[in-house]
Amino acid sequence: MKKTYTESELKELATEVFNQFPGKNTVFATLDGNVFLEKNRAEMHAGTKGRELPFDRPIEKPTVKETLTKAEDLIKAISEVETIEELEVFKADTRKTVIKAVEEKTAELEAAKAQ
Repeated sequence: MKKTYTESELKELATEVFNQFPGKNTVFATLDGNVFLEKNRAEMHAGTKGRELPFDRPIEKPTVKETLTKAEDLIKAISEVETIEELEVFKADTRKTVIKAVEEKTAELEAAKAQ
């Protein structure tokens, strides 16, 4: 009897294929553990439509620092930070207004921590 893979096992196999084919954004896995780059190949292998699962390449979320470039946006994000550790990503910025915002938020968080 052939092994039938769970969805989480198939997802792991799909991740391996994504590592081998960096240009592919979707792959198709059949319940017997085979992963195909083309949907029709997976359907032919499975023998029945619907017995293959599509998997999309996971998208890594950019960090706050990568998505924000305007000083005003960074300063707003700094004002919403809740821990000193979260401020680390902003400390590399060389703009005076951003540096000042980081310093002020650091002082605010340290004062709140001391209470």
